[in-house]
Amino acid sequence: MTKYIFAILILIFFSISAFAQEMLTIPAYNPAVAKQFHLKRSASSSTEAIKLPFYDDFSVISVFPSPARWADSSAFVNTDYAKFAPSIGVATFDALDKQGALYTNAGPNPFDADYLTSLPIRLDSLFSTGNTKTAISRKDSIYLSFYYQPQGRTISPPSSKASLVLEFHSPGDSMEVITSTGTKMVPRWIERWSTAGGIQVDTFASQNKNYFKQVIIPIAGPQTGIIDSALYYKNGFQFRFHNIATLAGNSQADWRSNGSHWNIDVVNLASGGRISGIPMNDVAFGDQAPSMLVNYEAMPYRQYAKNFDNEMKDTLDIKIANLDNENRSRTYKYTISQNSLAPFNKYDGAPYTINPYSTDGYEKYQPWARPAVNVFFPVSGERNTVFHITHSLTPDPDPLYRSNDTILFDQIFSNYYAYDNGTSEAGIGINGAAGSYGVQFRLNESDTLRGMQIYFNPVIGGNNLKAIDLQVWNDANGKPGQLIKTLGGVTPLYTSNLNEFSSYWFEFPLIITPAAFPGLIFYIGWTQTSVDNLNVGFDRYKDSHTKRFFNVSGNWEISSEANYGSLMFRPIVGEVNPVGVEKPLEVEHLSIQPNPVTDGNLIIRLPESWTNNSANELNISIYTVTGGRVLTETFNNPVNVNTLAPGFYMVILSDKKNGRKATGKLVIR
Repeated sequence: MTKYIFAILILIFFSISAFAQEMLTIPAYNPAVAKQFHLKRSASSSTEAIKLPFYDDFSVISVFPSPARWADSSAFVNTDYAKFAPSIGVATFDALDKQGALYTNAGPNPFDADYLTSLPIRLDSLFSTGNTKTAISRKDSIYLSFYYQPQGRTISPPSSKASLVLEFHSPGDSMEVITSTGTKMVPRWIERWSTAGGIQVDTFASQNKNYFKQVIIPIAGPQTGIIDSALYYKNGFQFRFHNIATLAGNSQADWRSNGSHWNIDVVNLASGGRISGIPMNDVAFGDQAPSMLVNYEAMPYRQYAKNFDNEMKDTLDIKIANLDNENRSRTYKYTISQNSLAPFNKYDGAPYTINPYSTDGYEKYQPWARPAVNVFFPVSGERNTVFHITHSLTPDPDPLYRSNDTILFDQIFSNYYAYDNGTSEAGIGINGAAGSYGVQFRLNESDTLRGMQIYFNPVIGGNNLKAIDLQVWNDANGKPGQLIKTLGGVTPLYTSNLNEFSSYWFEFPLIITPAAFPGLIFYIGWTQTSVDNLNVGFDRYKDSHTKRFFNVSGNWEISSEANYGSLMFRPIVGEVNPVGVEKPLEVEHLSIQPNPVTDGNLIIRLPESWTNNSANELNISIYTVTGGRVLTETFNNPVNVNTLAPGFYMVILSDKKNGRKATGKLVIR
């Protein structure tokens, strides 16, 4: 949740394939990182170097790496981009900078991308109780270990030209470099380990018998060139990870978008290690907590209540890993509570001893890996409610390792259905032809369809800012059938907030009844006349490809199993306002003249339905295609845009009195 969690722009300047198809795209922008970058404040930190052990499993999700351990912030800390990590949360490396945008030098040739650099570390001494220190020697066996993975949940692996690199720096070790203004001394970084791209994540897992591979490197080891304890056993030693990225050469055309994804996890620099690993008494959750619903991540409470016995899973899928190199005993439990009340259900998986993840992977003991769901969420007359499912392990003995001992899931019952978990790891749409896309849903009793919620990935160049028709179909033998309702002329909207849905409401709600919708099955989706990829947000965590259909030839086709995941496209059913989502007024379209603008001034005509009088309190905001706001002011014609660079922009006009909004596209030459 994610530069992410988990990056959501896509470069689409060229025709992508010779035939029309459903297409996945890699996000090339991350509003979460952009937003966090602008909110970020300089962290106050001590000038004293860090003492051993140095440990980070990235289970405290903070977008940027912790300033208590790391000196930079271009890697992205998230829970969504990794596939089956040893500990929940990873640091993701890709082609996006710390502001969430593609690096300015990104292209088909290899370029330096993200860095993750440790703060200075004391490798001159070991410290014991009472702050007593002893000088480090080779017998202390200082090792650095970490896990890494190429690609993760994104749709293509790093190019064969891409790589992930580990480098060491000894304090005081510098070299002379020539610059445009002369020469200067810079810190010398020595490569200690690297791995090349070009391997798909499932192939990587098959070769290594695990989705993450552990690397263990001695700081003091055989005297082979650079591995010299005298060089590194100093106050101020640093190490850093660095990815060399390229936007070319992948199975997907990576020159169009973000790529070169790598994930690292469980970074540990400590004494007492050996080539088989560093002892760490850490048993961890390796993945997010799952929904307890069998079909959806979220659904209306009324619909659940009508058929609750068939809406619950029989068992859950829980990932638990022993990160030590010897067996460890723990207990696993989960509890369920409603809203802020005390837990009303408790599951006890009982104590168990589990084998190391490095050799056996996730724990397969059934009461832990597949815990039973022997309970239903209580049914009541409430319209909206939330159940909190808390999964916990026995706290690890060392507090250093405890942040991955608990995972949470909020089971939301509101008035929308969702297959997705709310995080976009990719985008999906039709490419190469006009056509339609539909997603299937099933009610348990007749209800009112009031509109749709959609997350659109922002697109560089604005290629998805094309008018589309939002539509509703009934069912015909498991595929979209008769077209029942259309909301025409809708333009995708996006903001600078990651995974923020836009709501589109019907003026006259649609009643879903068995007479018009056999089996109470309906489909929501869109029809587009443009051949450009609409690029709707796509969640790669939960798969619902059997519920997705596209039509580019007059016949509906089911989504490919290879395109596993869930569309971030939700029907609003029943009550007006979902939990946490306010009903917006209809978004209308602006007429902007001239467009393109060349003289720095433009005239905006208000929508006909807006009253143009002195009572209006209008603001105008202009955004770049990457979601950055470049102008905001009280609206008055003409609008001067002399200060804006040539390019493509989105214009949003808002009425402060009643919340109405209108949007338009603007090209400046």
